[in-house]
Amino acid sequence: MHPTTLEDLFSSPGFLAIFLTILLTIANIMVGVSILPSDQRKKGYILHRILFAAVIASYSFFLFHLYKIERVSFFAYIVFGYLLLAVPFTRRLNVTLHAVIASVGLVLITVVAAINLI
Repeated sequence: MHPTTLEDLFSSPGFLAIFLTILLTIANIMVGVSILPSDQRKKGYILHRILFAAVIASYSFFLFHLYKIERVSFFAYIVFGYLLLAVPFTRRLNVTLHAVIASVGLVLITVVAAINLI
């Protein structure tokens, strides 16, 4: 059943998980951009990795919640694969490409939230 009020929406564990995922992704992109200068990389790299792990964990919780209520779309799994494979792989290629791919991941997470929860 779709939520009809904001109280219903914010009381849903799935929405809270995807909302947390979106916020963590934004924070991770901001940390990644801030460590772009080479003198800042050692300081922020560990935080960048921890935030990425938190993004994966919260998105996994979101998928688990959808699986529990039997509303998982195939697109949600494609986005999860994108986050697990494309985002870390592009880090080795080019930092600018990595930032663009991570930003596209943020948009895809938002699309998954709109498709599955609203």
